[in-house]
Amino acid sequence: MLSLPALQQLAPMGLPHGSPDGSEEVRRNQATFDYIVCNQLFTKAGLRSFYNAGRPISAPVGAMEVKANWVPADEVDSADYYVSEAPDGKKYALVAMHIISKVLPNWTWATFEHQNNPGRCDYTGCHDAYGAVVADVDANEVLDRPYSACAKNDALKAVLGSAGLSPVWEHYCLKGSQTDFVSATGVPTQLGNSVTEAGFADTSSCITCHARAAVNAKGIKTTPAGFVDPPIPALCPNPSGSCSPNGAPDPNWFWTNPGKLDQAAVAMPTDFIWSIARHAIGH
Repeated sequence: MLSLPALQQLAPMGLPHGSPDGSEEVRRNQATFDYIVCNQLFTKAGLRSFYNAGRPISAPVGAMEVKANWVPADEVDSADYYVSEAPDGKKYALVAMHIISKVLPNWTWATFEHQNNPGRCDYTGCHDAYGAVVADVDANEVLDRPYSACAKNDALKAVLGSAGLSPVWEHYCLKGSQTDFVSATGVPTQLGNSVTEAGFADTSSCITCHARAAVNAKGIKTTPAGFVDPPIPALCPNPSGSCSPNGAPDPNWFWTNPGKLDQAAVAMPTDFIWSIARHAIGH
């Protein structure tokens, strides 16, 4: 479970940025920032140094990242939403967010949606054994149909109150969480947000998708054999043509001859952090 003091290091959520329409942003806490900066992992030269030394990229315990999705506040009843004001005076309402925390080697993954989001529990249902009055909500047979409010139990209300958080946070619902690629019986785990993964929430797996984050020997984001990017239509059941890999990572993504003595690395994982792989600067 994420501690409130650690989460509050990331609050208040700020100016939306990052995507072309300004609707998505990613923030990291100080532990993550320090690890990336101190090891020069924001540069291709720093990534090449790790690659050549055979040194794995591994953020410290306590690292956290939040991805938030926003809409203009005038598009919703903003009294029910967390609202942030941009420097130009425009106001945005928070509609969804992912939170990841390095409390486990492969991180913990949790996704939240505002209770008014249509399709909030689609495909996988919603599952919150900690703070919800109704722990498990089945997915609707008809997609994009509103779900009932995710009422909070007294224990969670007390935690939110003791932290001095606004009552609007009670309107945000945990859809689910992930700690492993597969279940105890080997079935791929899935987790997809109807906003963040719109169009492929039916196949989405946060942990598997981020496991693909990697660079090659030049410190450049790589698409090794086995990446479905863009997806191959025959392998993607979604009519939109968008889908996500799920289940255990494929060793062929990272090795030329997996499991053999002569295997050589073709890609170095960036510890599930896509921004390291995608946005390194320099030559």
